[in-house]
Amino acid sequence: MAKLLDVAQMRCRLEGLSHANLVEVALAAVANDTRKLDEAMAALRLASAPAAFKPLAKTRSSAADGKPDAIVVVDPLSTGARLAAEAQARGFLIVRVMSQAFPDELLSIIPAACGSLNWKATVMYDAANPGETVAALKALPVHLLGILVGCESGVECHDALTTAFGGFPSNGIEKSLTRRDKHPMGEAVRAAGLRAVKQKLCGSWADARAFCGDELKVQAGETGAWCVLKPCKSAGTDGVFIAKSLTEAEDKFGEIVGKENVFGETNAAVLVQEFMKGTEFVVDSVSVEGTHKCVAIWVYDKRPCNGAQFVYYSMDLYTSADGKREDALVKYVHGVLDALGVRHGPSHAEVMWLDACDEPCLVEVGCRPHGGEGTFVDMAQPCIGYSQLSVMLDAVEKPYRFHRLPTRPQGITGGSSEVCLIAHQAGVLAGYPAAPKVRELKSYLCEELKAKVGDAVPLTVDFLTTPGSIMLVDDDAAQIEADKDEIHELCKHGLMDIIPASRLRLRSF
Repeated sequence: MAKLLDVAQMRCRLEGLSHANLVEVALAAVANDTRKLDEAMAALRLASAPAAFKPLAKTRSSAADGKPDAIVVVDPLSTGARLAAEAQARGFLIVRVMSQAFPDELLSIIPAACGSLNWKATVMYDAANPGETVAALKALPVHLLGILVGCESGVECHDALTTAFGGFPSNGIEKSLTRRDKHPMGEAVRAAGLRAVKQKLCGSWADARAFCGDELKVQAGETGAWCVLKPCKSAGTDGVFIAKSLTEAEDKFGEIVGKENVFGETNAAVLVQEFMKGTEFVVDSVSVEGTHKCVAIWVYDKRPCNGAQFVYYSMDLYTSADGKREDALVKYVHGVLDALGVRHGPSHAEVMWLDACDEPCLVEVGCRPHGGEGTFVDMAQPCIGYSQLSVMLDAVEKPYRFHRLPTRPQGITGGSSEVCLIAHQAGVLAGYPAAPKVRELKSYLCEELKAKVGDAVPLTVDFLTTPGSIMLVDDDAAQIEADKDEIHELCKHGLMDIIPASRLRLRSF
C-alpha cells in the first residue's frame, strides 16, 4: 500500500493534480492491483483443480474408539450379495463369513444390481470350533453392528455363530436343524396344532413305496394321487420332483438319494410328501425379539411347459380387495415361525392355499431372505415403500423403523411382477435379439439375465433352469398382465436366439 501511495504522489506532482486527485489515483491503483490479484488466484485454482470431482468413499463410525462400522453377512450369495450391497450403500464395511467352501460357479452369483462389492475381510467358518471364528471376527479392526444371514446355506452357521459370539440377536441352536431340514420342520408345525403336510423321511425306495401307496394312495398308473419328492436340505426347486405314479416316484427317488444338492451336500434320504393342490403363495417377513412383520406377499404363476407340470411363469405382488386372505396367510405363517423358534431375522415362507379345505398349509420356510438374486427388492420398493432387505438393515441401524411398520403392508400402490424367461429349446445362447422390444414395454423396470451369450441353455423346467427374469412395475395391473403375455410370446418367437446342439454339430463338419 505504501508503494502505491508513493506512485500516486509522483503522478500528482508530474501531472499537477490536487490532494483529492491523489486519493482518487491511489484508490484506482488499489482496485487495479486487487483485480489482478483475484485474476491470478483464479488462474491458480483452475490449474490445480482435478479433472473431475471424486467424493470421498462413504464411511461411518458409531464407536467411541473411531473404528468403522461393519456388518457381517453369512454366505453373501445370490440375495446375500444384494444384502451386502445395500449395507455397503449405507456406509457399512462388509465382512463375509463363508459357512463352507463353495464352488466357483456359486461364488460368482453376484446380481447385476450389486455393482462393485468390497469385502473388508473374508472369514471361513470353523464348524468344529465356532469360537475360532468368533475370535477372528473380534480381531478385525472394525466395529461390528450386526451379523446377518445371506442365503439358505448359511442358516445353521448363522445360528451357531450368533450363539457363540453373544451380544447379537440369535435364534439359538436348539431348533436350528428344524429350521433347515424340511422333515422336522413339518413335524414341528404339526406339533403346534397347525395344518401340516403329510410326509415321511425315507432312506430306501421300499419305505417310500409303502408310504406312497398306503398313505398317499399313489398308484402304479396315473389314475391315483400324486406325490412330491425332495431333498431335506436345499433351496429353490433344486431336486424337487412331482410324481404321478409309483413308477415315476421310483425314478425320481433314484435321482435324489445319494446325489449332491445345490450347496454340495449329499442327500442321505428323500422326503416324500403329499401333493397339495391349490395356489402357492410366498410370505416374506422380518422378526425382532419375537415380533414378526410381514414385508411382502407374493403369488406364483406356474403352468405346464416343456414336459414339466409346474414351470414358473411369474411371481406377482399379491393384494386382494378385502385383505382377508392376506390376514389369514400372515397369521398362519407367523404361527409357523413361533413353532420353529424364530425370534430374529428374515424368513421366506412358501405356503399352499389348499383348494379342498380353503386354508393355508406350509410347503417350507427358509429362515433367510427371499432368494432369486434379490430381484424382489426392485419390485417391492416402488409399491410398498420398503423391502425385506431394507427392513433387515433398519433393524440393525434404526430399530424404531421396524417397530413402526404394520403387521403386513398396507396401502400398496400399483403392482409388480417378476416374469421368468422360458427357453423352449435347449442349445447355446447366441443372443437376445428381441430384448429392445421388452425394454420398450410400458411396465418394464429392469432385468436379470443369468444366461450369457455363449452359455449352454437347457429347457426351462423349473426356477433353476430359467435363463433370467424381467421385472415389471406399473400402477395398472392390466398393463402388467398384458406385458407379461407379450414377454412370454417373445420367448416363443425370437427373444432368445438359441442354437440347438444339432446345428452346432453340423457347423463343426
